[in-house]
Amino acid sequence: MKRVLRIFVLLLLVSAFLMSLTGPIFATELKTAIGIVDAPSGLRLRAKPNTEAKILTVASDHDTVVIIRQVGNWYLVNYNLYIGYMCADYVTTKDKANVELGEGSLDPSLTNLRSSPSTGSTAIDQLRSGEKVQIIGFNCGWYKVTFEGNTGYIRSDLVTLLEKPATNRGTAADLDSDSSNSSSNTSSSSIGRQIADYALQYVGYPYVYGGEDPSGFDCSGFMQYVFAHFGYTINRTATAQLQNGYYVDYDDLKPGDIIYFGSGSIASHVGLYIGEGKFVHAQSSATGVVISSLSESWYANRYLCAHRIAD
Repeated sequence: MKRVLRIFVLLLLVSAFLMSLTGPIFATELKTAIGIVDAPSGLRLRAKPNTEAKILTVASDHDTVVIIRQVGNWYLVNYNLYIGYMCADYVTTKDKANVELGEGSLDPSLTNLRSSPSTGSTAIDQLRSGEKVQIIGFNCGWYKVTFEGNTGYIRSDLVTLLEKPATNRGTAADLDSDSSNSSSNTSSSSIGRQIADYALQYVGYPYVYGGEDPSGFDCSGFMQYVFAHFGYTINRTATAQLQNGYYVDYDDLKPGDIIYFGSGSIASHVGLYIGEGKFVHAQSSATGVVISSLSESWYANRYLCAHRIAD
């Protein structure tokens, strides 16, 4: 009987350990560090710690993540409100950092705002559940925050992040989704957003002149491939794709719109708008599929127009 009991207890411990590796993460877990993405072509955030797992979104180079814990050669992170895994080889970590993470909400019924990152330090104020703070730093598991004119520290396991860092370039998860705190989170359901998110999973794939599939894309081949996945047939070359869809103003750009670069009636390059002034495209043989900004001088000087294929 004792032997059976010992085996039962062991099985419970093993089960708890495995759940700690893959289970959903909530605010009650102390965060361990701030991470900086070090991947010029972008870094995929995956639902599980392996390269075959679903891609939740793609982080841009130098974006900030909050590291929850390490799992083998992966970090479990909060990136733009998505919870998932990033390969540790492409993330630089900092135990202390001045970093603006945006607004956070207090979880417990009563929380102390302390003068330094220690439970033995002076309590400056007390905050109630649901009150909001601005997170301006991280120090060994504690968030540095401001609240009603006071600056202090609150343990990171007592705060839920409510928005993505302002300096991050990727899109944010939808907090209204039922799975907003789960690693299976998806973004907006609009067809344009779906097209943009689908295209983002190919960041890092190679560029091949004339290429039309994941073994290698050129710019227009990439557009044709992405839209074909959703049942849309568009022309093959960049200039020919000017005949597809309908014109949209620069100020009315939405995720899923095709952006054209060139001069006059000739398009020399195309990309797919993903929001917030960014687009994903098969750039060159040196970089492959990457995320770029419309404000970059080369693209700003050659912006031609944008067309919407799907509403």
